[in-house]
Amino acid sequence: MELIYSLEDMGKMVYETGVSLGTFDGLHRGHQRLINKLIEKSKSNGYKSIVYTFANHPREITSKKNKPKKIISVKQKIELFNKIGIDFLILVNFDDFHRNIKAENFITDILMEKLNMHSMVVGFDCRFGKNAEGNIKSLKRFSQKYDFDLEIVPPIKIENQIVSSTLIRKLLSKGLIGEVNNLLGRNYSIFGKVIKGKQLGSKLGFPTANISIDLDLCLPKKGVYVTKTHLKNRPYYSVTNVGLNPTFKQNTYNVETYILDFNKNIYNEEIRVEFLERIRDELKFNNVASLCEQISQDIIFTKKYFKLYKNAL
Repeated sequence: MELIYSLEDMGKMVYETGVSLGTFDGLHRGHQRLINKLIEKSKSNGYKSIVYTFANHPREITSKKNKPKKIISVKQKIELFNKIGIDFLILVNFDDFHRNIKAENFITDILMEKLNMHSMVVGFDCRFGKNAEGNIKSLKRFSQKYDFDLEIVPPIKIENQIVSSTLIRKLLSKGLIGEVNNLLGRNYSIFGKVIKGKQLGSKLGFPTANISIDLDLCLPKKGVYVTKTHLKNRPYYSVTNVGLNPTFKQNTYNVETYILDFNKNIYNEEIRVEFLERIRDELKFNNVASLCEQISQDIIFTKKYFKLYKNAL
């Protein structure tokens, strides 16, 4: 996959291409169906596949007060698109140019002139251009006027709900990790560098890896989760707390993971924490002894989940 970060650096595409356009936050099952259709169609026509997407969310520009938290980081977005197998990823910032360009001009000047687009595959709710005037109705008109093939991909429904980034954010806010993972088509994950915290876990006998997180990301509901922590492409069983550590009166959002049977120094290492199941809400304990007892129970729960505990059923 070739990655392009700006229109200025792109030049004119020499290949005939199939293009998909969208924000693709989360790259959930609906997005995956769309991109796979783009790849399949492009290959059958001898085109190169291109996804045109954004590093930021468009509503950061169009509606700053209501901008949503991102489900995946830019790094995750790049890795996921690379894994899917598109030929070119155009990853630009949504800015005033994208907000103000007329939909028809975007089609002719960018997609056709610069990207040499011959085919377009978009979702049922695609919107683009000034005042979001580019939509399915106008795209059908443009495809006839400028003679490019257009395919509209319908939504995926799971349990009578349309799979969408908005729904996934809602489920994350409720801590419903199993449902989130089902809609994503993979397990929800957080990437981050291990940083030094207050080392409270070590003092309690449960050393944790504190993760530097982007607070613009949509994080799960505060609580404790069964997770796998991936370090240098190797997975480790773990228990992860998301929240404020109310027993110790912290006021900053924190993600820390306790890796089972692990005692290596991993400060400054990049890790990925994969969320599997919610154990409980974050609680405030009256004393440290009660907290330690609960952590021990969380570890037992996790070992049973992974069938590691000797008394697991």
